Amino acid sequence: MATIVANTVTSGLKKLAADLPIWATQALNAEAEVTLTAAKKLTPVSQGGKNVKGNRRGKPGGRLRRSARVRYATPFEMKALITYGTNYAIYVHEIPPPPSKSSPGGRSATHKPPTQWKFLETAVNQRALKFKERIARVIRKRMAASMMGTSVGV
Repeated sequence: MATIVANTVTSGLKKLAADLPIWATQALNAEAEVTLTAAKKLTPVSQGGKNVKGNRRGKPGGRLRRSARVRYATPFEMKALITYGTNYAIYVHEIPPPPSKSSPGGRSATHKPPTQWKFLETAVNQRALKFKERIARVIRKRMAASMMGTSVGV
């Protein structure tokens, strides 16, 4: 026969309640980082061209990739935001490949594979299917490690 000590159970539950938001935040932020990496691989990189004065331009797509950031979730605000820090990111994101006339002004853009339009939306959609399962797996690992008195990385 086993005796359950109420104080032990209560203190364990309090610790779990304190740790759970931290574990969920860490898992969410790790997921955002992986999604950002996937989005960067799909982000178009301009091959340059000539500006109005006829000089060679740089690669603004490279700047677009470098501007991508994650605004991390906290235990108090459980959302991570993936953003691009350039004013033309949304513009590039929404220009479809030819022959579509659905973009503003009938514009279209050809992207060298694997880059594409809708680069952020595509990365999020590809990862969304198993999102809950990955977050739950991290939290279960953390809970098991906590019960065993060990630590585990994300």
